[in-house]
Amino acid sequence: MVVDLSVNVIDPTLLSVTLSGSELSTYNLYMTMEILDVLDGTGRKSGRTVSRDEAHRIGAWHGAFHCLIIYEREGGNYALFQLRSAQKLIAPVKFDVSVGGHYAAGEGAEVAGPREIKEELGLDVAFGKLLPLGRRVMVYCFTIGIKEYELQDVFLLPAAAEPRSMILHADEVAAVLEMDVDSGIKLFSGEMPSAEGRLLKNGGITERTRVSVDDFVPCLDNYYLKLLLLAQRYFNGERRLLVI
Repeated sequence: MVVDLSVNVIDPTLLSVTLSGSELSTYNLYMTMEILDVLDGTGRKSGRTVSRDEAHRIGAWHGAFHCLIIYEREGGNYALFQLRSAQKLIAPVKFDVSVGGHYAAGEGAEVAGPREIKEELGLDVAFGKLLPLGRRVMVYCFTIGIKEYELQDVFLLPAAAEPRSMILHADEVAAVLEMDVDSGIKLFSGEMPSAEGRLLKNGGITERTRVSVDDFVPCLDNYYLKLLLLAQRYFNGERRLLVI
């Protein structure tokens, strides 16, 4: 199943009138305080909560949503990676998956996933359109005093076409990189030192660029290679055992 992202677009400034009830309360809580559930070593909620900054300071386990958007264009297979804003405390101006964000306390992927996609890229996507790939264990010390202990629920979002009308949330996302899946696999497997891509920015601005592995959020598990291999399998028609 694929979803048409070329037309289902929503301006992030209108989120306050498109969410209602508990969804709006959760969104406001996330944006103002970003309080997270503390997870135990098995991924279950411990019953305790912590602020985002404190979670990163003490290395508390917490949950997050990750999504890689993929699509075909002019006979090629492509994936989108967001360029994190310079305002980010963790890994600023580094490329990451299309969409990623923490679960606010009480949330799961069903609520946080569509919310994060709206917030970061301005796209309106139902949770049922996401293809689950499983859970990733992310442990990394980005710098002194910032320790990431994150359990990430990872999804593919197969789109019907290139999402031409994205509205990027400037505080979160500076641009989006369109990368050929096969080129990305060669890059992250070490077959070539850099790969060419296309940067997409607000206002329909596009520009060619080249990226290396060092331009991406650092990790210890070949995460981006694994994701692109799964995307390649999806494009080859495989639907079983797509697991990160």
